[in-house]
Amino acid sequence: MPELAFLFTLGAAASLIGDHSHVATGTTEYLTDAVPFIWSSPIWFPVAVGAATVSLAELRLRLRVPRESVTARQGLAGVAAVIGIYVITALEHTAPAVPVTVLIYALAVITWCVLGDGPGAVCGVLAAIVGPIVEAVIAAAGLARYADDSNGLFGVAPWLPALYFAFGVVVGVLAEIAAKDREPSVRSSVSGTPAPS
Repeated sequence: MPELAFLFTLGAAASLIGDHSHVATGTTEYLTDAVPFIWSSPIWFPVAVGAATVSLAELRLRLRVPRESVTARQGLAGVAAVIGIYVITALEHTAPAVPVTVLIYALAVITWCVLGDGPGAVCGVLAAIVGPIVEAVIAAAGLARYADDSNGLFGVAPWLPALYFAFGVVVGVLAEIAAKDREPSVRSSVSGTPAPS
């Protein structure tokens, strides 16, 4: 399905921008060069984010019928919001932890309030739990690390769940937009009725 390939590519590309910002500012550092890198990221990083994007999008479409009112403009705003939040975390990693963490959580909540819905919040919460756990495991395995001023949550940044929450919410919005192209099959899979042939 072309929309899944698009979502995978979009997630992977956005992750490269954010991750480059983290590496360039010293927020994060990769400790191994055992695999090829794309820009500043090991190849597995954009692949993992792309796969997470597709997985969360599919989950969103199974939670409730997509809103018909969601527009491509809102999708673009969501992508810009997540990339912006990601870059802010890179620029502010040396600032005191509490103000930066509060700012990132506030921006994530605003993103959900403006763009999201209940199923989008479910995607956001799932991403906010799984993403930081995966990153904490990667840090514990010695493959990467967060800077000393950004590792107060089991070796990862305290603002990381909020960044992942915003990501999950926006993926939900993008899934709703993509579903407009395959609307009959999405509606039937949600309602349990057969799709028209």
